[in-house]
Amino acid sequence: MTWKMKEVVLTVILAVACGVIYLGWSTLWIPISALVGPVGAGFMFGIWIIASPIVAYIIRKPGAALIAEVAAAAVELLTGSHFGLSALLIGVFQGIGAEIAFALFGYKRYNLMTLMLSGALAAVGGVLYNVIANGFGYYTTQVLITTLVIQVISGMILGGWLAKIIVEALCKTGVLDQYEIMKVRRKKGNANGIASRV
Repeated sequence: MTWKMKEVVLTVILAVACGVIYLGWSTLWIPISALVGPVGAGFMFGIWIIASPIVAYIIRKPGAALIAEVAAAAVELLTGSHFGLSALLIGVFQGIGAEIAFALFGYKRYNLMTLMLSGALAAVGGVLYNVIANGFGYYTTQVLITTLVIQVISGMILGGWLAKIIVEALCKTGVLDQYEIMKVRRKKGNANGIASRV
């Protein structure tokens, strides 16, 4: 499935915007994690994966979630994230996790449940990266499970649910009229109109 130039441009714009947000969120994470600990600060996780569900929900093409997340993570890295190269590497794992959610439904179901699932699986990807990077000995079983649960919930709410709210707000402005999300809605609207006349 080929990408149109306008889809590439929109993905780049959204990835850059999300990457800058990621950088600011990373800076905010430092004082918050000092207050509540790195495990407790896991409630912030969902914002770091929001590029995936936003772009996938709009573009609706295989690879959109992964590409958007990796691109946003690259922007975060290049703009000076204190996480360094790990900001990019964890982005790859998170993007793969988010992409799996859309692949599971054959890239045909784009609703709130799928978006929240993408946030949850992105969290699984992020925790998997940390286990690989730091080793199993870095966590006790309790800490690992607690971290996973907090980040999955955050991914579902701040990643998936918030992404839907943002995209729906953008739809109302008309800036997404030429993208797949609005084309699908127009087709459904026309089909319903025809059905009601029959």
